Amino acid sequence: MKVPALDFSDVVPFPGFDVSSTLPFPYRPFRAGRYTMTMGIRKMPEDDWLVIDNLYLQEQELRRHLLRTNREGVLQCLPKAEEACKEALQAIVDFLTKRFPLHFQLPKDRPGYIHNAITDRTFRIAEPLQQHPLEIAAQLVMEDINLLMQGVGEHPNEYYLQASYSMAPAGWYIQERIGWPLWRIHHPVPMWNEKLRKPMEKFFLGLKVSSPVQRNNYFMQMDDTMFQQDPFPDSWPCPPKIEDIRIRHERQTLRRLPRTRAVMFMVRTYLTPVTDLVDEKDNLWAFREAIRAWPLEMAKYKGRHVWGKVFEDWCQEVLGDYVPSDDGDVERSRSLGAA
Repeated sequence: MKVPALDFSDVVPFPGFDVSSTLPFPYRPFRAGRYTMTMGIRKMPEDDWLVIDNLYLQEQELRRHLLRTNREGVLQCLPKAEEACKEALQAIVDFLTKRFPLHFQLPKDRPGYIHNAITDRTFRIAEPLQQHPLEIAAQLVMEDINLLMQGVGEHPNEYYLQASYSMAPAGWYIQERIGWPLWRIHHPVPMWNEKLRKPMEKFFLGLKVSSPVQRNNYFMQMDDTMFQQDPFPDSWPCPPKIEDIRIRHERQTLRRLPRTRAVMFMVRTYLTPVTDLVDEKDNLWAFREAIRAWPLEMAKYKGRHVWGKVFEDWCQEVLGDYVPSDDGDVERSRSLGAA
């Protein structure tokens, strides 16, 4: 029995979408209050699965550069994931051509191809493929693409990273992580084993094709480097300037592919100058309070000792004695729970 592909029939086309004028969504993935470590998962509207903004051309240039100069550093696929990669590409093509019909087209005069009108590049998407399916997919979307599969490792119920295109690693090498189980990927994260390992493993086992989800995560870095393979420095020769501090935040989506049953884990990474919050006092206040509430081991993991004092001094300068009127009732639509 042939398993149908993902159904995007309810996705609303966005024919009037203008890439050049669409700013990256200003996610504010932080909350004031007592620190609680949760998965922070919420439902994902199907229309919002893959997002595009005015950084598209810039980031696509970086993607192509990395594929040319450091292919093994951005693209890995183990043999058991080949079919899942093809299914992932099909899902991406089906979504993009429905959601952004003017930007991603299936040319009638070239069956088996997709044309990316933003970059003016055309890719063969029918067998035999001329490029690896993840290489094609990476030149269509802004997200990094990860495929995790069950039953391919020592423990039958665990999920293992079997394929990845990663333009935005955050202090790790995909050549090392490929093939790792979930628990090993997250092992460096403080409290993950105690707080999140069992809930996350249960979530992966129970994820339904019909129930895609999203979550957010964030930490800080001292420059605009997106492709960061080396671990972030644990010390700095001199205190960073507030203008150099970036919020590195991720929008993560997870969905199950129906045919191969792989979990497709997509990550869009944003680098936002912390000074962008200068006119968002409620959000800045919530951010400062969230950082203050980190347990010591989490604070060390996220490098607060490197940038914390500079950030605190700047917050004091900007906020003074400011407190939100409703005890930190920040723009909840944007202040999303995160690990």
